[in-house]
Amino acid sequence: MPTPPELKPYAARLGEAEFAARMEAEHHMCERRGEGQGQGLFRFEHKIDLYAIIRFCLKISGFWKRAVRNYFDIQVVRNEVRIPNLPPEFDGYTILQLTDLHADLHPDFPARVKEVIAPLDYDCLALTGDFRTCTFSDHSGATAATIDIVSEVEQPKYGILGNHDSLAKVPAMEAAGIRFLLNEHIVLRRGEAALYLIGIDDPNFYQTHCFERALRGVPVDATKVLLSHSPQTHAIAAEVGIDFLMAGHTHGGQICLPGGRILMHDGSSPRHLLAGSWTEGKLQGYTSRGTGASGLPVRLNCPAEVTLHTLRCG
Repeated sequence: MPTPPELKPYAARLGEAEFAARMEAEHHMCERRGEGQGQGLFRFEHKIDLYAIIRFCLKISGFWKRAVRNYFDIQVVRNEVRIPNLPPEFDGYTILQLTDLHADLHPDFPARVKEVIAPLDYDCLALTGDFRTCTFSDHSGATAATIDIVSEVEQPKYGILGNHDSLAKVPAMEAAGIRFLLNEHIVLRRGEAALYLIGIDDPNFYQTHCFERALRGVPVDATKVLLSHSPQTHAIAAEVGIDFLMAGHTHGGQICLPGGRILMHDGSSPRHLLAGSWTEGKLQGYTSRGTGASGLPVRLNCPAEVTLHTLRCG
């Protein structure tokens, strides 16, 4: 399948090998209509209508309306991260994380997210992947909904792609002011001080992430914040000296037992990395429960969140 001309410039940013691998995988994903993406909770999604079964169970048990209300009850979570080598100029620097928006799942969802984030105070916005609900269909609805969500954000906006995302949505989103980090980094500056924000491509399904490329030119002793769609990169991130890793992907389970006990997940990460703060050696990490939902606009015992990460000197 020929590569669309508007996507060819992204090969130099993503990496030629990673670009070719992603294009081939996206092509096969469309041909198979998403087959192969379902794992964990949704591993049977192409053999039976699992979403219909979940909907039926929630309705027959009387939990459906509550679960839908929970979907719109987006929590503001504040996470303070103490980093030993953080330049004093960046003490208090705050990153707002939105992840797993699946922004086309419900028509009322974009307005609700805008309402939640409007009064928040932060220095930049990080979008950590999974902008659409489906894995293979037209992305334009989800892309437009995502652009709408961040349309009133005046702070710098950065993003990475997740396992539900195609590279085709990047041109429109970058034109709307969202700078994608495709195995790339940018330097945030306050005076003479620098903070390196690093983004890798999806490590979960596409596996087109490349730390070597993303870190090229980054000083070894620099403070490094990583955007990784899934927390499964924790071990490599710790090895290469990342200070703080922000991830999503897991949805925190989305439908959990009381107390937030996760029923099923895709097995790509250990359980202690599936939601909230965690550490791996000197690496600090945070896995968001997600801002949206997958498959159905429902949540139980697992609140949706937008997360304010405030960096502090250690």
